[in-house]
Amino acid sequence: MEEQTPHTWRTLVFSLVTLVLLLLIVFGPLMRSRHSILPREAYELLRRDTATVVLDVRTAEEFHSSTGRLERSLLMPLQDIPKRIGELSPYKERTILVYCRSGVRSRNAVTLLEKSGFKAINLEGGILEWSNQGLPVVAENRK
Repeated sequence: MEEQTPHTWRTLVFSLVTLVLLLLIVFGPLMRSRHSILPREAYELLRRDTATVVLDVRTAEEFHSSTGRLERSLLMPLQDIPKRIGELSPYKERTILVYCRSGVRSRNAVTLLEKSGFKAINLEGGILEWSNQGLPVVAENRK
């Protein structure tokens, strides 16, 4: 059996890392697209499909803050979903676009909703990324 040199191991490791990176570049968007949607794509979805439900999983304070919210949003904080999921049953056959501040809580909410049989999509980057892209928000008139 041929003895492996350190150079051969480095070449092998480099090749494996390169392969993994290429796979992530090629298939990464496909993996994301199953459960997440970018803000511009979400905006177009909401424009063409008025049946899509918009679910905000932030706190009530965040929902009413100067950050604003997406139009026609329903508020159901992430921590309330397990005990309030029945309220969403009328929307079981519809797509639910889920968002939060940055996309972390909404990703968790999507997992909970999917386990209960809902078709849910995470807004990648949350309302912060939505706003950064200049997309419209409903702002509270607070003094």
